[in-house]
Amino acid sequence: MITITKRAAEEIILSTQNPDVQGLLMRFAVDKTDDGFQYLMGFDERSDDDIHLESNGIEYVLSYAQKGLLEGMVVDFDEIDTEGDYGFIFINSNDPNYQPPKGYS
Repeated sequence: MITITKRAAEEIILSTQNPDVQGLLMRFAVDKTDDGFQYLMGFDERSDDDIHLESNGIEYVLSYAQKGLLEGMVVDFDEIDTEGDYGFIFINSNDPNYQPPKGYS
């Protein structure tokens, strides 16, 4: 469904050290905007309306309503600008304005 790269999984695991997120799962979501998709991720409880999956050791959830928007997405963690900042990258060909990031196809 969603592929979480090893590097992204390592960063998510670091976040799970926060006591405030103990027992919660990573949730992925998308907001559709005029400019394409805006990606959301964070720790949340699982609800009855969720799909519960795992990738690279990370359990995650997403709503059934968003399955078609997120199916096949890759979540990576890499350099996001020329100033050396790092962050999560969402590679999703379902986005109407999708353009593969540099180094991805």
